[in-house]
Amino acid sequence: MHAITGAALENCASGCPWPSMPIIGSLWAQKVRRWHHFIVVSGSRSVFRQNNESVAQLLRSCFTSFLGTLSVSTSKLSDECGVNGLLGNTITTPGAYPYVAPGFLFLRSCRNIHNVQYVNDIIVGLVTEYSNELAGRRSDAGSRHIKSNQSSLSLAAQSAKEVATLGASLLCAAGGMLLVQELYKETIPTWLLSSRDVKKNNDSVASYILEGYAMAYLLILSGSIIWGVGSKLPPGTFSRRSRTIEVHLDFLAEVMDKKISLSCNPITWKTYVCCFVGLMVSLAPVWIQEVRVDTLRKLACGLSRWDERELALSLLHRGGMAAMGALAELATVIECERMLNSS
Repeated sequence: MHAITGAALENCASGCPWPSMPIIGSLWAQKVRRWHHFIVVSGSRSVFRQNNESVAQLLRSCFTSFLGTLSVSTSKLSDECGVNGLLGNTITTPGAYPYVAPGFLFLRSCRNIHNVQYVNDIIVGLVTEYSNELAGRRSDAGSRHIKSNQSSLSLAAQSAKEVATLGASLLCAAGGMLLVQELYKETIPTWLLSSRDVKKNNDSVASYILEGYAMAYLLILSGSIIWGVGSKLPPGTFSRRSRTIEVHLDFLAEVMDKKISLSCNPITWKTYVCCFVGLMVSLAPVWIQEVRVDTLRKLACGLSRWDERELALSLLHRGGMAAMGALAELATVIECERMLNSS
């Protein structure tokens, strides 16, 4: 509508007698301010289309406006945050300079980003950074161990889930199914394979736990938004979901089978796998039935070696009839181990 309004008013003015021009002029003057804001939003699209650094800064502003500014000196996220901070109450606030909320600007511009794959890397980096900062405020100064206060860690985990939720929402808005597929097949495996330097003041067990926890939620939420968690899907969407999830679980199984070596912290890896599998078992069991039994068996055996036996059995149980043989085998092995330990 904005694109045709100017031309429509010009045609209207030129086709009407002269006395109508003041009326048209006064109507136009009332819209000048709104037109100015529209020009600001539209003009920014070319910047985000060409400049990756601008995209990164916009995404960081989205995280800051929704979650608040993280500070070690504060006990919680800033109160000036939430949906109003992300999207704004109005297009602009009263004042001399126009203001557009970063989330609103992102939604208006994300489809014009040329290098949309770059969004994945930035969002994963921001989720990791915020998780580390959250853990830094939940750990004792100079200590590598989690505080004994379990409620403190629980609050940090809830905040990490909010970080992942925002990241998943922005990612799906920017690239949809193709970007989520890349997240499963390329971005997260690369993130796990690469080593990351964590700041010394955040180099704690809690930072690695929340890092893996948030990343598992990011992956599950992104897939749930795009594919859903049910079995009734269009054939094309169903096949893409099956292939994508199977590729990711194959990667996890290969690592479990010690055929691939990771560079991330072992605590991050273990937390990520346990949380990701646990979320699939509880929230998206249909996904598990779309995976090959051999892959599920490798994952279950790896979880069993970590003493996550109940999770391993639940994974195979959700695999359906095809995985009943593997479930019986693992249950027998676990029972034999218990008998040996008791004796």
